[in-house]
Amino acid sequence: MLPLLLVYTAEYTINQAVAPTLLFPLASSPFPSYRSFYPTYQLTYQAGVFLSRSSTPFIRIHALYAPSLLQCLNLLFLVAQSMYAFLPNVWCVLAVVFWEGVLGGLVYVNTFAEILEREGEGREFCLGAVTVSDSAGVCVAGMVGVGLEGMLCRWQVRRGRDWCTRI
Repeated sequence: MLPLLLVYTAEYTINQAVAPTLLFPLASSPFPSYRSFYPTYQLTYQAGVFLSRSSTPFIRIHALYAPSLLQCLNLLFLVAQSMYAFLPNVWCVLAVVFWEGVLGGLVYVNTFAEILEREGEGREFCLGAVTVSDSAGVCVAGMVGVGLEGMLCRWQVRRGRDWCTRI
């Protein structure tokens, strides 16, 4: 339950609060406007989710804390990118966002696969508890995101990057 809560909290904090601030100069990007970054990030993220949620016939992960902690590192890395703009271009961010989707999908599908492999009466309870943990992760991320996105945008504006105000 905790791995899914962690992965969803980190994942949806990235998607709701950090991704809208991961912007680059338009002249060095493939996009015509700043509004184009976010939908592209979300499409890339969903491609990673789709790939990993389709992977259980080929790859099974039983140690679910590892990808959950990697997702938390993704969150910290992308917050740092939003603040300090150290990556050279949007393609690097797209690679990290794809990886974010892969990790989130792996934890999701393998959590349910672990539960379905269990025998006994507790399986139904586990399914319900896990469903609550992913919803709780999204809810926590929403609450964190309310303040985080504005903070990141203000940080960027104070350092001469006002792109987040042009969306």
